[in-house]
Amino acid sequence: MEKFLAEDIAVYALSYDEADALGDFREAHKVSYTLLSDPESDVIRSFGILNTLIDEDDHPWFGIPYPGTYVINTDGEITHKFFDGNLSVRVGPEQMLRAALGRSLPESVTVVSKPQEVQDVEFSIQLEGSDFRGGVKRDLVAQFRVPQGRHVYASPATQGMIAVDIILDPCEGLVQRPMIRPSPEKHRLAGTDEVFDVHHGAFELRMPLTVNSAAKGDITISGQVVWQSCNDEICDIPVRKRFEMTVPVKPSLPHPVRTARGAELEPNAAAHFKKMTDRRK
Repeated sequence: MEKFLAEDIAVYALSYDEADALGDFREAHKVSYTLLSDPESDVIRSFGILNTLIDEDDHPWFGIPYPGTYVINTDGEITHKFFDGNLSVRVGPEQMLRAALGRSLPESVTVVSKPQEVQDVEFSIQLEGSDFRGGVKRDLVAQFRVPQGRHVYASPATQGMIAVDIILDPCEGLVQRPMIRPSPEKHRLAGTDEVFDVHHGAFELRMPLTVNSAAKGDITISGQVVWQSCNDEICDIPVRKRFEMTVPVKPSLPHPVRTARGAELEPNAAAHFKKMTDRRK
C-alpha cells in the first residue's frame, strides 16, 4: 500500500456484502484500503461480471461477481483487467502496480541472470514478486531481444525447429499455469516462399505460478529457457540456458471466521450471514 500511495494510486475492493459487514471485515483483518458495498449488485452487473452460474433462488450467493481486478485510469477507462478461472487465485500487487504505472516490470523484481548475449539474442529471466503466498499469482518472466535481421520461432514451431519456451523442473508445491505468450508475426522465407510464426525484436514470455499447501519455507524454481535463432539463410543450433532461484513462501492471510480455538476473527459474521440470507428470500 505504501508503494500505491506513493504513486497516487487508489485501491478499492467491491463486493455485494452490506456496508456494516465490510466494516467488521475491515477491522478484523486490518484492511487499509477502501471497501465498497454493492448489495444489489448494480455495479457488478454494469461491469458484466455477475456470476450467472448461481441461480436467483440460490440464497445468499446470488449476486456475487466473478472475481477479478481492474486497472482504471483518471479518465475512467479500463486499461488492464486480471481474471482467473480459479476462485481462490488473485493477481499479485506487483502486477497491479506495474499495470497502473505502465511499466513492463517493477523495479523490485528478483533478477536471476543479467541480460547476456547467446548467439546474438539477449535474454533475462526474473520473478515478478519477492515471495509466494497461497492464492497469489506470481509471473516468471523471460525477456528477449532479437537483433535486427533475425527471428526466433513462436509456439508451435515449424517441423524440426525449436520454439522459444520456459521449461520448469518438477517441484512439489509449485503450480504452473498456462503460459502467456505474445502474438506471433508471420515471416516469409525468401527463396522457398515458406511462411511460419516467429518473434522479432523485444518480447517476453510470462508463466504464472502459484503454490499449494505442499509448499513450505523456501521453494526453488529451476528449469531452462530454450529458443532457436535464425536469419533468412541459416538457423543456429537450439540454445538451452538453465536458471535457478529460491523464493520464500509466506503464510497466507487468515480466512476462517473462527480460529482453531474458537475465537472470532470476524465479529458478527454469523449475524451478517443471516442478514444476507434473509434479504434474498
